[in-house]
Amino acid sequence: MTDNESCIEPGTLKLLWQYMIHADEQVLAAAATVQDESYFREQGISFGSIHKLLVHSYDAQRVWLERLQGKASPEFSDPAQIARDALPTFWRDSHQRLLAFASEQTSSTLKQVHRFRTRKGDPYEMTRGAIMLHVADHATYHRGQLNSMIKLTGGTPSPVMLYTWALQQGFGRQGWE
Repeated sequence: MTDNESCIEPGTLKLLWQYMIHADEQVLAAAATVQDESYFREQGISFGSIHKLLVHSYDAQRVWLERLQGKASPEFSDPAQIARDALPTFWRDSHQRLLAFASEQTSSTLKQVHRFRTRKGDPYEMTRGAIMLHVADHATYHRGQLNSMIKLTGGTPSPVMLYTWALQQGFGRQGWE
């Protein structure tokens, strides 16, 4: 491991996860604008359907949190077993746990090394801070795919961007005159 972990700050990670949660809620609202037929239709993008990709996105955050909390081999969900109307509640509950976890972090805990295996079984180790950055990055990657899929089905994509959220949070304002 390198000393790069010393530049990862707990407050910044918490802020990033707060944005991630806000953005997830925005994309869930955007997905709600899509009719069932299009929502479940295979599109050949990422995990296939909007539903499968939403479940994957929820699952990835939940599984990473369980890994970070010491569970060696968390189970992944079967998208067919999660109803469309239940997913927002599952995700909001998971978001509460994610935010609580982020709030507990210190500079010291972010340097802790976690060992884990990918879905394929490949072994890795990484610091907690780097994993938390990955979780946020992974979410952003898939939200972009989801917005494209939603738009392709005739739904209304989410307008979520970090800079608009940051403006809403008081990190700036429109105009300077």
